[in-house]
Amino acid sequence: MTKLIIPFMIIAVGAVGNGLDHPARQLPAKTSKADASTSMGARTALSKLKVSGHRIVNEKGQEIRLRGVNFADPFLLEKDDLNGDGVAKLHFSKEIARDFTRVKALGANIVRLTIWPGYYRLVGGEKYLTTYVDRLVDLAEKNGLYVILDYHVIGRPGGWYDSPSDATLWEYPAKVYYTDADMAVAFWNIVAARYGKKKHVLFEIYNEPADETADFTWTDWRPTGELLIATVRKHSNNMVLGPGPYYTTDLSAVPGNPYSDANLVYVAHIYPNTVPKGENQVSEWERLFGFLAKTHPVIVSEWGFNSGGNEVTKGTLEGFGKPLLDYLDQKNIHWTAFVYQAIERGPEQMMLERDWTTLTEFGKFVKERLQK
Repeated sequence: MTKLIIPFMIIAVGAVGNGLDHPARQLPAKTSKADASTSMGARTALSKLKVSGHRIVNEKGQEIRLRGVNFADPFLLEKDDLNGDGVAKLHFSKEIARDFTRVKALGANIVRLTIWPGYYRLVGGEKYLTTYVDRLVDLAEKNGLYVILDYHVIGRPGGWYDSPSDATLWEYPAKVYYTDADMAVAFWNIVAARYGKKKHVLFEIYNEPADETADFTWTDWRPTGELLIATVRKHSNNMVLGPGPYYTTDLSAVPGNPYSDANLVYVAHIYPNTVPKGENQVSEWERLFGFLAKTHPVIVSEWGFNSGGNEVTKGTLEGFGKPLLDYLDQKNIHWTAFVYQAIERGPEQMMLERDWTTLTEFGKFVKERLQK
């Protein structure tokens, strides 16, 4: 759920709060020195993963539970004035290798990489991959981490998209969550062909299907999901991750008409506002996505909280973080916390403080649960 309002140089678009993510919504009733130091060690051999019933297993048939973090779009990490001091931080070229080392040390075994369609298009498609993604995929492998390549779009394929995403880096205007369906197909034809033989790569076909201007159900979304899965399958048999509608919060209609692909993990995104106030969180989590873990693997590829957050992320450790992770542990559901880097100025769910070193309350909690 990535809502973009970038610090320092932004175009204000309505009263949407301060976040890189999370639209206000209502749910329906070359090599751097850092790289070189990592490269000196032997690569960790990662076993290819596949779905077996409701489990994810490796090539030996051993069950694997995926737990990790999200990284921000690399173009943003490189180009934005992330500290609000008028200077681009150049985090991708300077620090990204250290990010991988650190999250591995936290206990993660997977990293989700958010690729925003607008920046992918702005940089020039394959140039974006050679500039950013090739290095990210390689660093993940060197650190023994699985990696999810996430097509980070928010909206209805070929229709409504999260329009505040037009408020972007002043020098780099882009509709970062643009929902053009042909563009999505072209993306997966290129990306799946490029990385589809790498054992440690997983493909999340579409970040958040949604439509704020009209109802958009599982029945409406599923044909596009099937199209994108089929596009990946032309090039790779690696695991794919498939979302549901309503900003990837609702998988309740899946049993009646599931995806046809057998090597697929269902995706949910859960934040404090997913369940309306006054309703039982655990009961609603069970209804929306948890029930499916009995028959299919499920991953919560985005979750997070901040006690001073906006209407989507405002939640506490005791009221949201611990209950959610306890529930996911009980159900053996996979997860990646959103988001690792300190990418926003406002009170949002970030794992790092503004010194880019100290863990926030959220970050400390993620570390605690990764090492549990």
